Amino acid sequence: MRVTNNMMSTQFLSGYQTSLSRMSDIQEKIIASKNINRPSDNPVGAARNLQFTAATSANELFTQNANDAISWMQTSDTNLSGIVTTMTNIKTAVSSAISANPTSSYDAIAKQIDQMINELVLAGNAQIGGRYVFSGQSDSVEPFTRNETTGVVTYNGTYNGQSGAADTKGTITMQIVPGDINTSRDKINLDGSEVFGAIDATGTPKIFQDLLTIKQHLEDIQTGANGVTPDTLSNDLGTIDADMDYIISAQTTIGARQKSYQTISERLIVDASIIATDATNNDGYNVAKASIESQLAQNAYNSLLSVGANVLPKSLVDYL
Repeated sequence: MRVTNNMMSTQFLSGYQTSLSRMSDIQEKIIASKNINRPSDNPVGAARNLQFTAATSANELFTQNANDAISWMQTSDTNLSGIVTTMTNIKTAVSSAISANPTSSYDAIAKQIDQMINELVLAGNAQIGGRYVFSGQSDSVEPFTRNETTGVVTYNGTYNGQSGAADTKGTITMQIVPGDINTSRDKINLDGSEVFGAIDATGTPKIFQDLLTIKQHLEDIQTGANGVTPDTLSNDLGTIDADMDYIISAQTTIGARQKSYQTISERLIVDASIIATDATNNDGYNVAKASIESQLAQNAYNSLLSVGANVLPKSLVDYL
């Protein structure tokens, strides 16, 4: 069979296009650091890559939620510790008032408790990132305010049960596991009623009511008004103990939840590493192998050009 000039030219151009396409494909993989850049490269691998991408996105979302939740609960726990300390100081002050004291001492202790109520209000208004941690879903609203004239503390946030037992306006959730949101599992906050007790019709939490009553007892005992005696103050110590138990129980709850989130956060970090490794293995990209393939493709391309220059028929240009 006679090989014509046209056949040699066609064969050369076909090899040229194949070699150029091969070199371009390798360069694309090197630049992208991936073997699979489109479904046609590896349909099965591309489908698995989509699964890995979705898993990575979910993991990143859950990890961010976990970090935000842990920060929120750490802020809550820190301020609850401060609240417990203040309540302990109030108990100590009331204990010192039970023994015989001059009138001036009762008055000083009452003023001391009044100041510590302000400390509790300050701790109850704790924030993180401009959001009030004890204000329920109304986290942009300062939860506790105190009337300068009456001394009454009012809760302005939202809390569970204020519109019925099924109400969850006091609950803030941050999901860190797949599935539907579960308020009992994903809740990260304590609302005002969970920290300072049941809120009455005027909006005052029980613990603040108790403290204002104790302050009034210290004022009344100076004159014997309303039948207040040292025994009354002894009973007040029991009230303070019950209130402290309530706050400590809330702190225990948020501490246990924080520990759970920290454990899951650590697992998410491990999961992220596993997903990344699986995605890399699925793609199969290897830097050393890609470099060798690139060099081989470049050599083949150069060789083709060299052969073509010697074998292809000369044109009029070669004689000019």
